[in-house]
Amino acid sequence: MESQKCPKCGGSHIVKRGKRYNKSGKKQLYLCVKCNLTFIEHDGFERMRKNKKDIVRAIHLHNDGLSLFQVKNHLWQHDCVKVSREAVRLWIKKYSVFLKSDKRGSKANNKR
Repeated sequence: MESQKCPKCGGSHIVKRGKRYNKSGKKQLYLCVKCNLTFIEHDGFERMRKNKKDIVRAIHLHNDGLSLFQVKNHLWQHDCVKVSREAVRLWIKKYSVFLKSDKRGSKANNKR
């Protein structure tokens, strides 16, 4: 926990404060002893209505060659996740930066 810092005061005296449960899963809560702020560790999927697993799956399906319409239908038929093509497009725009960096690294590793 030494690397964890409070987002409000920057204090490093942080303790675990239970877990937060909602539709997107469970996340560890932390408490700053200095300013009494309760917060979660950021993972890049804050304020997303769908589960992180479903978002990543949609992006991978699109990168594998499926159209936005096909991705939407696949998620609905196989995972019972109702999402619009526009939502999938926005996820791809927002999170493809992370996937592109992973692809470059994996191609470099494969060439060795």
